[in-house]
Amino acid sequence: MNRSFIDKDNYFFLKAASLLSLASIVLYVVHDPVGPPSGNSWLGYTLGTIAGLIILWLLWFGVRKRTYINNRYSLVQWLSGHVWLGTSLLILATLHCGFQFDPNMHTVFYIVMVLTVLSGMVGVYFYIKVPATISRNLAKTSSVQMHEDFDQIARDALQVARDIDPDVHELILFSVDRLFIGHRLPNRKGLHELEKVGASLVARRGRVMTSAPTEATETKGSVGSVVPKKNSFEATRLHAFVIDLCFDRSPGEKLQKLLDLINDMVDRLTRLENDRVANRRIRIWLLFHVPLSLATVIGLFVHIVSVFYY
Repeated sequence: MNRSFIDKDNYFFLKAASLLSLASIVLYVVHDPVGPPSGNSWLGYTLGTIAGLIILWLLWFGVRKRTYINNRYSLVQWLSGHVWLGTSLLILATLHCGFQFDPNMHTVFYIVMVLTVLSGMVGVYFYIKVPATISRNLAKTSSVQMHEDFDQIARDALQVARDIDPDVHELILFSVDRLFIGHRLPNRKGLHELEKVGASLVARRGRVMTSAPTEATETKGSVGSVVPKKNSFEATRLHAFVIDLCFDRSPGEKLQKLLDLINDMVDRLTRLENDRVANRRIRIWLLFHVPLSLATVIGLFVHIVSVFYY
């Protein structure tokens, strides 16, 4: 599990954020302002200034991520500070306003800031879970390598299919060029086309399909001792068509090799699809967190200007 940014430098930023929050709470408790607690007291201005500086520093993390020159602090250290100091804003900003939530733009700014921090917490979960999930899914390779592996497996499958039978080769060629187009698993329409192409090739032999399309289960063949293992629906249907096309032949080891290559192709496509889903989650989260962060900074400046000039 990738959580190095959480405990970086022996939880330095967690300790710093905790100490800052604790000191703020103690000052708030012992502070005796004239009137109810609010942002207009010396403590309110102090906590507001600290919180404002933290917000600006947090925003700078976006710039730091795109800076590839030597920097005193690593990106992981910046991210650790981003997480823990950002979380401390919930305490600092709440004490800054003295729990005064009137129906005005200052409260709106506070709500936007809270939403930004909460979305950041969701991001922490994603950045802990998703990289580990991607690493396990890709078996410690890259998506680029997975695409290359699929291309090589597809070439091998076409060669084996060519050696077995022209119709089998035509079926695999259709799968590579049309069914798995764009290195993606087929949708319902693609599977429907597979059924038509496969049935047409089987009918060309003057036969009918011996296996009807069902959910992904074990597919037992009648050629030799070929019994494919439990596979995805795509692999299962391809197995069924290949076995039916080889019904009156005895390709032996070549048939088993082709079935294994089909499994490998579908396995690579499944892993690539899982990789796209995992990365899509991060992108969707960023679509929320980044605009909220910008809105928080804009709200900060509006808040400051309205306090000092109006």
